[in-house]
Amino acid sequence: MSSSLKGFNVACPKCGAEKQINVPESLFFQKKFGTVKIKIPQGAVCTDHNFIVFISTKGKIVGYDVIDASISSDQDRVLPKEIIDLTLDKLIDAFGFNCVIGLIHAKLFDYPSFVLRSEEFKININQIDKIFDSLIPLQYRNNNAIKDVEFDTYVFNNQNYFYTAFKDNNTGAFLINNRKHVIHKPWKTTCDFEKSILDNALGRKDEGEQLNYLAQYINQFIKDVEFTKTLLENSKRISEKDLIKQLKEKLVVSTINKKRVLIIKEFIKQRFSKELSDRIKN
Repeated sequence: MSSSLKGFNVACPKCGAEKQINVPESLFFQKKFGTVKIKIPQGAVCTDHNFIVFISTKGKIVGYDVIDASISSDQDRVLPKEIIDLTLDKLIDAFGFNCVIGLIHAKLFDYPSFVLRSEEFKININQIDKIFDSLIPLQYRNNNAIKDVEFDTYVFNNQNYFYTAFKDNNTGAFLINNRKHVIHKPWKTTCDFEKSILDNALGRKDEGEQLNYLAQYINQFIKDVEFTKTLLENSKRISEKDLIKQLKEKLVVSTINKKRVLIIKEFIKQRFSKELSDRIKN
């Protein structure tokens, strides 16, 4: 039995062209809360743009998002088979949950990372680095590749001596070992954001899509950051309360709260400018 369709008058957020699209009503029955995301391909509404329309479960259009062609093409590409085969579960099995959280944070916030080991590691570190790079929009990838460092147990019969010496010379780096232990974190903030998106991605039944979901969560965070950065560039100062209010009004697809603002502020400080992040006042 075919599903009935519901019509929506959609406007391209970039050029304003309007057209009615038909959406199966079954999509709204399947989703109990939140929004339904509909990708509008180029040519469906206007000739030049593709975009996303967000529709509430009550059947109201609540927002739009322009698809950046460079980001879209990068994230939609076919990943190499060895990357596809290495699922989140396998990464966590190899490194441990907390180490994977830290590697995501280090990549996203532009910190160097090292895996310290005294034996052969069963996963290629260059492959791991490519996976974590693939989660982040192209313009935010950096030269801080994940590297591994092997030490000789005959020279360092107590591995903690080596860890301490290496940490003293790399205080700005995230350090783990190949036994699922975090040796050193160069940041003081918690990684609640990374833990949350990793949990959400692991909750997806299709293991092959888990990395793609993780990339989508990160991409949405980056969009929130860029919108906040624009607000700050046009303000001398703004309170956390007012910033949360403005972000809630404009970023309808994100969950905006104090924790989200704090991690956005930390990203702006680390990636762009401390002066800019300091414009957000408590």
